[in-house]
Amino acid sequence: MPLCPHITPDLLLHLMTKEWQLELPKLLISVHGGLQNFELQPKLKQVFGKGLIKAAMTTGAWIFTGGVNTGVIRHVGDALKDHASKSRGKICTIGIAPWGIVENQEDLVGKDVTCVRRLGTPVQLI
Repeated sequence: MPLCPHITPDLLLHLMTKEWQLELPKLLISVHGGLQNFELQPKLKQVFGKGLIKAAMTTGAWIFTGGVNTGVIRHVGDALKDHASKSRGKICTIGIAPWGIVENQEDLVGKDVTCVRRLGTPVQLI
């Protein structure tokens, strides 16, 4: 969903914990890297994925990414997909992607909300 650039951290936290009913994390894991795709050796990919999942599960962490399916974030997504197919344990993952690359944007905006894009400014909700 698009957020107004002027949203306060308190309001965003309220949205996540009260409206979406997410439990407060005990740890935030932020994974960022280049957008260039790269291959990992299978063993390294497995170790990375298992370590990330274990860190998130044992600490109740939220994982933040750049919200795109490229580069290191693709490997995070692969680890999460693998985990989801094998386990019932839920991991809160939040991808923060540039609004312009989000597919099916209209599905993410409420019916009674108008999304306005002004040249040179971020998306704003009115």
